[in-house]
Amino acid sequence: MLVLARWGMKWAMGERREGEAFHGGWAVLGLRACFDPETAQGVSAMYEFRVGDEVFHALVQDGTIDTQHGPAQRPDAVIETDDEVLVDMAAGRTTFAEAVKERRAEASGDPAALGALYGIFRIPAPEERGIPGVG
Repeated sequence: MLVLARWGMKWAMGERREGEAFHGGWAVLGLRACFDPETAQGVSAMYEFRVGDEVFHALVQDGTIDTQHGPAQRPDAVIETDDEVLVDMAAGRTTFAEAVKERRAEASGDPAALGALYGIFRIPAPEERGIPGVG
């Protein structure tokens, strides 16, 4: 399932077409699909994500991840943004640091946990939608 999610993310995070829906909570699966266990070796942190009206969390422990819908009991770090910023980050149009600088996102909590967050997720390079060979 995670391999399929990784594959689908290449196209899902481009420009949205009219009528397409996106919910920040879908990132619960996306976080697992993009998780890099090697980079997360030695990391132990609970992250809470607030994306629009959606709240979910990820527990990263020494190269493993568990994601769940709902708030974290005791988050080490909290990340807040909206659906548009999440899509823009996943599509490579912005970074979390740029979104924070532009006040489109916020991060709070343990600086070490926030620092570890960078690099433990590998978002697949976006690709154009369409049928190969068809203009």
